[in-house]
Amino acid sequence: MAKDPKDNSGLDLAARIDALSPRRLSYLTGAFIVVLALLLVFEINDKAQSRKIETELRLEQAASDGASAMNIAIMTGAPARDVLMSVSPGGYSAVYHLSPNGDVLNAAGRSDIVQIPAASLRGLDLTSRGQGRLDLASGRIAGAWRPLDNGEVLLTAAPARDMYDRSQAWIIYAVILVALSVVIISLMAAFIRQSRAAANAAHALTTLNDFQAALAGGRCSPWFYEKHDRKVAFSQQFLEPLGLGARDRRFTLREISALVHPSDLRTAIAVFCGEPSGVSEGLVRLRDPGGRWVRTYMRTAPDATRFERAGVAFDLSGAKSIAPGAAIAETRLRDAIESIPEAFVLWDANGRLAIWNKRFASTFRIPGKVLKPGFTIDQVSTCAGAGGDILNEHFGPIEIEEPETLEVGLPGSRWAHVSRRRTAEGGCVCVAANVTDLKRRASAQKKKERELQQTVEDLEGSRRDLSETMQKYQYEKYRAEDANRSKSEFLANMSHELRTPLNAINGFSEVMQSELYGPLGDDKYKEYIGDILASGKHLLELIDDILDMSKIEAGRLTLEPKKVELEKLLSESTRLVAKRAADAGVTLTTSVGHAPPVWADTRAVKQVTLNLLSNAIKFTPRGGEVTLTAEADLDGVTIIVADSGSGIERAQLKKLGSPFELAESHFAKANAGSGLGLALSKSLMEMQGGILAIASQPGKGTVACATFPRRKDAKVRLPQFVRKEAYSLTGETPTPNFKITQAAE
Repeated sequence: MAKDPKDNSGLDLAARIDALSPRRLSYLTGAFIVVLALLLVFEINDKAQSRKIETELRLEQAASDGASAMNIAIMTGAPARDVLMSVSPGGYSAVYHLSPNGDVLNAAGRSDIVQIPAASLRGLDLTSRGQGRLDLASGRIAGAWRPLDNGEVLLTAAPARDMYDRSQAWIIYAVILVALSVVIISLMAAFIRQSRAAANAAHALTTLNDFQAALAGGRCSPWFYEKHDRKVAFSQQFLEPLGLGARDRRFTLREISALVHPSDLRTAIAVFCGEPSGVSEGLVRLRDPGGRWVRTYMRTAPDATRFERAGVAFDLSGAKSIAPGAAIAETRLRDAIESIPEAFVLWDANGRLAIWNKRFASTFRIPGKVLKPGFTIDQVSTCAGAGGDILNEHFGPIEIEEPETLEVGLPGSRWAHVSRRRTAEGGCVCVAANVTDLKRRASAQKKKERELQQTVEDLEGSRRDLSETMQKYQYEKYRAEDANRSKSEFLANMSHELRTPLNAINGFSEVMQSELYGPLGDDKYKEYIGDILASGKHLLELIDDILDMSKIEAGRLTLEPKKVELEKLLSESTRLVAKRAADAGVTLTTSVGHAPPVWADTRAVKQVTLNLLSNAIKFTPRGGEVTLTAEADLDGVTIIVADSGSGIERAQLKKLGSPFELAESHFAKANAGSGLGLALSKSLMEMQGGILAIASQPGKGTVACATFPRRKDAKVRLPQFVRKEAYSLTGETPTPNFKITQAAE
């Protein structure tokens, strides 16, 4: 049967496969990777920019929070370094406490990494809040600064690129790009291999069609020797032209002996049965129904065994010479089919098995001796050791004219790309390429994509949680500040409520003590009245201190700075505490005749002086001595109160100046107070631009110094003799902070 010239589907398929050349696929892969790299470059830039913005925002937030905390620390006397460490934003950031002229007073955080030269700090406008970047030798530094209430500055700084010094964004994305590139290149290489395999199959199919046409045109056919019943099978294509039948037939050796020319019988038996003569091919003449001898050519493999023999028979009738080209072509065709790496099977026009290769048989675990040409699809499925239903559905003949291509799951968790099409003679050819590795890579790629998507979703969730945490922090901070204001207002109001009945108690106690309306009778009542009056006065002093402290915290204390005659005011203060000193058995000595005027609030100066004198008298044992002197320089005047008490440990001095804090000594416990005297004095001195400092040695006594400015905006300092030993409660150079309000008590 000649080949239909219009049947060129195999050629078209081969042409389409050839169009997908490896070079073109390589160009497409390279273009895709370049586009992906560009997208990752844009993402890297966005990531780097977001880290810079995050650094700036955290530095600004830390500067604002730190400025508020430092202002409170300055008022309460808390250590500045502890405050700096508490407001540090973390990472490779540093927090600096600067003087008004840019000198570093304290630092916390990674100041060893973020080192800013003094010249760079002085170049910043530190008088107002701001932010910026500094180009230093160690790299670019981002900073944010906030001026404090006393004129000092709090500055936060960190590397401008990323305050947490996280790994470069490009490293992560470079790894992602390399991984994706490897996967894409691997998939593309697999696709190229698959395309080449499909091209080989398409070309093999074309070759098979050509060989089938050649076999039909040359009237040749394969033959098979069945040893168990000693019969030789021939196909219709070979027998019909010879007039020996219009169907496939099997001949016994007796029938073969009757058909073969006596001279050629030995050759025929040797080729068919594998006799010891070793003949594997030769010319054999057969008798046709008319009695004529028809020349044929029989051939088998030289190494064929006696148990399994097959070969090709050529009809040489009409040939001028023995030229078995078709037999040679079929032999080459079978070799080509066996060399195909894919499973291959060919069905004839009647839907029966014609040709297959070993890969097809091994795919479905079919023993090689079981399959025979002429089997139907049901018989082949029955022989299959695994996947018979798959073979029956996807590997058998098809009825439709259009080719069919699909992916099919095979036994053993394998996948194949199956292609089926009809042949020119009406049969069907089926080729199955193994795509298991490709499917597994695609599945792994999808799994990685899902994991990457999950990672992105987790990061988004973490970002939302962080945002919610920041909002909660701001809300709780607002509540704490509001509660602090409410506490101060409550203390101020309650102090007023307590003062009214205490004034009445003290007034009536004084009337009864003076026996204004006649004698009381027993002397014991006078003693009790004295105790009531003393307790009431002590409680009134305590409430007055609480009221003043609450006013300061609530921002309602009013000071009126002016020129104050210090000598007169100190003399009045001495007279007020003289009786208390005499009752305590303490000698009070005063030497203030040379004290010049100061710029301060009269009531505040008097209250500070009385607090220092009262503390000295209270903590000096009977028989001790308390002295009051004054020392002046060009900028300020220092009031010096010295006592011969038990003194205070250096570690305990740091607790002084905080509300309700007392130094732990036996005198403090014996003369318990509220602890507000020094805290109130400290706040008053800070508001007037003065200095409050204490120097003490256990067993020798204590020296308290209060330095007031002699003129407005003067910078004061402690006297030289006490400067090294004294512990400053207010700082060395506080800034005046007079606050004038209209709030009524």
